[in-house]
Amino acid sequence: MSRSTLTLNLLTALTLATASFAHAADDAPAPATENAPNNVVVVGSPDTTTEKPVADAKAPASTDSQSWYSKAWNTAGQHLSDLWTKGDVEVYVPFWTYHLPFAYSPSQRSDYTEYPAGGGIGKGWYNQSGNWEGVYLMAFQDSHGKPMYMGGYGWIPTWNPINEKSRIGVGATVFMFMRSDINYYAPTPGILPMGSIGYGPIDVQVAYIPGGEGYGNVLFWWAKYSFK
Repeated sequence: MSRSTLTLNLLTALTLATASFAHAADDAPAPATENAPNNVVVVGSPDTTTEKPVADAKAPASTDSQSWYSKAWNTAGQHLSDLWTKGDVEVYVPFWTYHLPFAYSPSQRSDYTEYPAGGGIGKGWYNQSGNWEGVYLMAFQDSHGKPMYMGGYGWIPTWNPINEKSRIGVGATVFMFMRSDINYYAPTPGILPMGSIGYGPIDVQVAYIPGGEGYGNVLFWWAKYSFK
């Protein structure tokens, strides 16, 4: 089996926020009233004179009017920043690529690599809502026993069914991957549903690759350990 030396780079972009400047109109100075002679009656003293209110200038555009993709970019940048500064180092160990029997013949399944060698590293944490999110890089054997590279971001809403240390959840991952039989190691984007169950620092996670007869329909399993 030939070796391919490839590097998967994930770029994390930080968002630059633009500030809007508000221009306030200067108040008009109160008109001065000269002192009148004693024999002149002044109607309305300066103390009691009220100025006619000036119409409010039109308010400047609010930053809330920024486009939806700018808001999404800002939110993603904040999540990645929190994840990088507050997250724990995590180690990934792929251990099972299960080809669903209804989509593959016994002979096909026997030819595939179902227990892939490989590993990975990442950073993850449970955010203020109690949901797990993390970034990761993994390298492992694909179904044909050839090297596959994968890196991305995962988000899993999480519940604690028994106590605070027990976890179960369902979410999704977006990622880039490279493998020999898809564009010959050209970086390709993907998104998959994923689930997780764990206790303490250990989780077992799985992603489902949909497909049809003879392709896809795979459950990819890995273990994850968090260094608290």
